Amino acid sequence: MTSFDFETVVKETKYLVLKTIGDTLIDRFDDATEDVVQEVYFRVFKSLEKGGFDGRSKISTWIYTIAKNESLRMNEKRLREEEKAKRYLQKNKSDLFQTDENHSILKEDWINSLLQSIPEVYRQTLRLYLSGKSMEEISNELKIKQGTVKSRLFRTKEWIRKTLPGVKNEFQES
Repeated sequence: MTSFDFETVVKETKYLVLKTIGDTLIDRFDDATEDVVQEVYFRVFKSLEKGGFDGRSKISTWIYTIAKNESLRMNEKRLREEEKAKRYLQKNKSDLFQTDENHSILKEDWINSLLQSIPEVYRQTLRLYLSGKSMEEISNELKIKQGTVKSRLFRTKEWIRKTLPGVKNEFQES
C-alpha cells in the first residue's frame, strides 16, 4: 500500500479512532490517547503492508476493532502499573516515612519506584520540576509550551493522588 493510500485511510478514520479511544480508554488514562492512536495506526500500516485486511468488512469497521482492542490493552497495562505501585505501597508502608522534626520525608527508593510507574512523558516533566527548574526552563528544554508543562504536572499530581490514595499531597502548590 502506498503512503498516499495510508494517508487517505488515516484522514478518513481519524475521528472514528479518536472517538473509539475516548469511549473505551478509562478516563484517568486519557493522557495515553496519543500513544494508543500511534499504536493503532502502526498496527493498521503493518497489517495493510502485509495484506492483513481481507475486505470482508469495511476498513472503518476493521480499524474500529483495532482501536478498541488497543484501548483495552492500554487500560490493562495502566491498571497493572497502578496495582504494582499500590502493592509496593502496602508492602513498604511502615518504611515509607521517616520522621524528622515532625515532618514526613519520603525515602528516595520509594520515590524512584513511584517515578518509574508514572508514564514517561510526565516522569520527564516531573523530574525537571523537582530538580528546581522553572516552568520556562522546562518548556524550553522539552520544546513544549508552558501551558503543556503545567498540564503535565497537574496530571502527574492527579495520577499520584488517584494511584496512591494513602499518600498525602506532597506537591502542594507554592
